[in-house]
Amino acid sequence: METESKFVPPVIDTLMHVFATMLGEEPEAGTIRVKKDDISKGHVTGMLKMEGDTTKGSVSITFTKEVVIDLVKRMLNMDIDEIDEVAKDMAGEMANIVVGGAKNLLEEQGHVISMSLPEVFDGEGHRIEHSFNGETIEIPFSIDAGEFFIEVNFKE
Repeated sequence: METESKFVPPVIDTLMHVFATMLGEEPEAGTIRVKKDDISKGHVTGMLKMEGDTTKGSVSITFTKEVVIDLVKRMLNMDIDEIDEVAKDMAGEMANIVVGGAKNLLEEQGHVISMSLPEVFDGEGHRIEHSFNGETIEIPFSIDAGEFFIEVNFKE
């Protein structure tokens, strides 16, 4: 998993920092693995593409319904009970924050990278189609509200 060594740590580091500072909670990371399909394990996904001088790829964060509802409640002080436009915006914004932070860390390592605006997909079992033929690395996380998943797909 060569992809893991370069691109996964900045994403994980940023995610952990975002949750600690914005939510006061440290997610527990599960086992990093290669994902073999494009079916989500949650209900709403925020995804951004990144392109640089030597690589291109995408990063997605998929939240279960319980987690995205918890994020909306804690970060926006709003009570929702379904995946609505606010929940979709939250998924996109969390992906944007995490990928933006990872981009900054990669640039500190000498990479030149641009990133797209977030795309959001929803529905139980929706497809997450990374635009590149690189290996997709999946990292499961859990917080008190439930599980969420990061996927990193880069091709050099």
